[in-house]
Amino acid sequence: MKQVRERTTFLGLLAGLRPLGRGVAGCLRNDRGSALVGVMAITTAVLLVGVSIFVLGHSEGDIVEYAVDDARAFYVAEGGLERARAWLGDLVESDPNANPVGVAFEDQALGGGRYTVEIVDDLSVGSWLVAYEVVCTAGVDDATRQIRALMIPETFAKYQWFSEGGGWRWFCAGERFEGPVHVQKELLIDGDPWFGGRVTVGGGITIEEGSDPTFVQGYELNIGEIALPGVPDIDGVVRTAALNGGLYAGTLPMNKDFYHVTLGSPSAGELTYEGLRPQGGGGYLSIDGPHVVDISPLNGAAWFGAKVAVEGILDGQITIYADGDIEIWDDILYDASTPGAGPDPGCDDVLGLIAGGDIEISYTVPNQNDCEIHGVMIALDKNIEAEKYTNYAPRGSLIIWGGLIADKSIHLGRYENGCCVHGYERDYRLDPRLRRMPPPFFPLTGRYIVYSWAEIGPPEA
Repeated sequence: MKQVRERTTFLGLLAGLRPLGRGVAGCLRNDRGSALVGVMAITTAVLLVGVSIFVLGHSEGDIVEYAVDDARAFYVAEGGLERARAWLGDLVESDPNANPVGVAFEDQALGGGRYTVEIVDDLSVGSWLVAYEVVCTAGVDDATRQIRALMIPETFAKYQWFSEGGGWRWFCAGERFEGPVHVQKELLIDGDPWFGGRVTVGGGITIEEGSDPTFVQGYELNIGEIALPGVPDIDGVVRTAALNGGLYAGTLPMNKDFYHVTLGSPSAGELTYEGLRPQGGGGYLSIDGPHVVDISPLNGAAWFGAKVAVEGILDGQITIYADGDIEIWDDILYDASTPGAGPDPGCDDVLGLIAGGDIEISYTVPNQNDCEIHGVMIALDKNIEAEKYTNYAPRGSLIIWGGLIADKSIHLGRYENGCCVHGYERDYRLDPRLRRMPPPFFPLTGRYIVYSWAEIGPPEA
């Protein structure tokens, strides 16, 4: 019995084990199912993330591509404006009286895009300086940009120093030029002159040993000729303007007769001119005038049929043309200026002096101790020089806020070993207003500049 009970117990144990075995297998099957579900969930999540990244990347790519196209379209529009600017310059040279308003260059290819540029309007509004509104629309793929520019002719007033030919001229130690400089012949350097603007040279360059010039905007050699307009051309322009709303003084009877012009006399905004004849002993006989003229109603042109001596303080805008030489007897300043510091902020005074012959800084008592001149001077046929500059002791500084432009050469002092021994120390200052606000009826270079611009697009479809 005992053995039977033990067998039963053993069998019972075996029987009890069977359910236990079935539970473990079930648990294993349940775990495998849960793992599969988890793997599928993770896989789905990864796929969703991948799809999201792909979609986001594609969208970002579209955004980047559009931004690049948009920038390219802007540069294409600028290129179209440059084409119009160059075309206007060529037109002035080939047909000065042509009217370009309405001319368009349509659907032009450039830089992977296309542009249309049109001269849409004349905005001169009675000004002597022609001004054109130019609009350029450009596109690259789906990006479109549109720019409007105001273009005006460039004048020789842009130059701080311009010598077309003739005399031998060295740029010396201590000289500073803040604006553009042009020398038609060879550029000669002795010392450490400083050039802040672009320097252009018709020929080559000679730099003395030990010299250390500074060219902030570099220089360009062998560019060929940049010619000043001839005396008949400019004489005709200013004379015609003076006869039609300006000051026309006419000629004087004898060869040595001249006009004396005093700016700011008898009061601000006026000038007085008088015809004078030299007398023995250094005196003068009045042969015409004096005449008092209000500057503000004038169109800006003043033509004198003789040599002119000028001095004073200008309140207004005027270009004085002399059919002969111009002599500067004393300082010429703008009314809205500070002596030694140039035009004040907001100054709208501007002066041009154009001589059919020489321009001379006269050896008068006031000029023997410094001379300051506000304005742009052109000697169309000869030189700009200080009277008897090779004689006498140094005369201090010649301060010029504007420009010096000569057909031949510019002689204002003599230097030895870097020191001024005769004439003037040169103190040249740039008047940045002159590029966009030149003296009335000033000679043109034949090029156009962008006076202002603004983006006005994209245009409506």
